[in-house]
Amino acid sequence: MSVRIETIGLATLYLGDCREIAPTLPRPDAIVSDPPYGQRQNTNVEGGAGRRVYNNPPGSGARVIERRAARGLHSTGECVRWPDAIEGDDEPFDPAPWLGAADIVLLWGAHRFADRLPAGSWLLWDKVPTGKVRDQGDGEAAWLNAFPPRPLRIFRLLWDGVCVGPAARHEVTAGQQRVHPTQKPEALMAWCIEQARVPAGGTIMDPYMGAGSTGVAAVRTGHPFVGCEIVPRYFDTACRRIEAAQRQGDMFLGSEVAADAR
Repeated sequence: MSVRIETIGLATLYLGDCREIAPTLPRPDAIVSDPPYGQRQNTNVEGGAGRRVYNNPPGSGARVIERRAARGLHSTGECVRWPDAIEGDDEPFDPAPWLGAADIVLLWGAHRFADRLPAGSWLLWDKVPTGKVRDQGDGEAAWLNAFPPRPLRIFRLLWDGVCVGPAARHEVTAGQQRVHPTQKPEALMAWCIEQARVPAGGTIMDPYMGAGSTGVAAVRTGHPFVGCEIVPRYFDTACRRIEAAQRQGDMFLGSEVAADAR
């Protein structure tokens, strides 16, 4: 097994199959992840009100950036064409290998595989707190291995089409360019770490790292992070995002030290 490994401050990132890599690593304190769960989702879809536009033909693998306005779909931003599908999303997700892999386990998309989970606690993400009616789901559920069940908690953050990106006018998501088709907001993953009650300094693993939102949240909150991603382009993106988060943290720490010295 040939695996590329990158160490970035508090983070150690592995390019490869998490099912092969994770058993060789020390046990983390927590697993916080958004795994693929069998949607067979074509990620290159735009449109609303019953109108759906597929941006690239099946099997093309093309990644093209076009101006949305030129195609009459939106008046702002750019349209990014992703690969045709998400790696591993063509079969139902089996959570069993991860349920005992850490003392704390939090998995997003769990409403899709709830029948394969033991009793636990639930978190919800309301993606459209504006109340807008949309053709996709209004939110997503995460399962946490906390039993007896804790109170259900809801995180409300608009994350909807043109409300995400550099041209967005929403105060929360403005400037957050989506770099992965099923990307989770960094603020959501920081909230997950808090809700999961990961102990201070505890190591967090994301075996399905994607573009690295969990890693960004982990290093910003002072947690060592271990991430696995099988797709090179998303792995490289995660490296850049986590390195930037680590650098920002180092700058903040340096400013605190300078302030204490005065």
